[in-house]
Amino acid sequence: MPKTAENYSPVDILHEVTSLLKGVFQQIDWAEDEIRRAMRRHPSERDLLYHSFPLLVATHKLMATEFVYRSHCRELLERLVNDADTRPDTAAEVCCLCRDVSLRAPLRSPAAGLYFRMWAAAFPGKPLDDDSRQHHEALEGSTIDDLEAIARRKLAVKNRKLGEITCDGRHDGDIVQCKYAGA
Repeated sequence: MPKTAENYSPVDILHEVTSLLKGVFQQIDWAEDEIRRAMRRHPSERDLLYHSFPLLVATHKLMATEFVYRSHCRELLERLVNDADTRPDTAAEVCCLCRDVSLRAPLRSPAAGLYFRMWAAAFPGKPLDDDSRQHHEALEGSTIDDLEAIARRKLAVKNRKLGEITCDGRHDGDIVQCKYAGA
């Protein structure tokens, strides 16, 4: 018998809430770890990166998967420190889109090429068939370029901008010389 609101016990509800919160806290840990890693790569941007957490919102259910979400975070953090636009879709987001589309209909060659390209960009430690990627690139490279531009533009998260940063001069409870303190 399927669960309905009437036949959920308090223990069932507690288990469900605990499970949901565990996933949320896990993503918070991954995001904070990616911020720390970005700070090590870009020590001159520590203050900016410290305040970057609001950008790192998961936009797809597949971002409950660690490597997908971490890739998403890394790309956004790299854009941030390079003063690039954070609104266009990340490679991980485009992969999520391609995956969803592929479950509804077979991907044509350019779309498959886009999926291979975005996968290689988002998940270099998890290679797919590189020969197939190169094949699609050779045959459909310019069309894949167009599809990538369209996907990143059309699926952009319009409000994914850091905005004005205010800081009380404390990071994780420690007094710091943050360039945004008192701003």
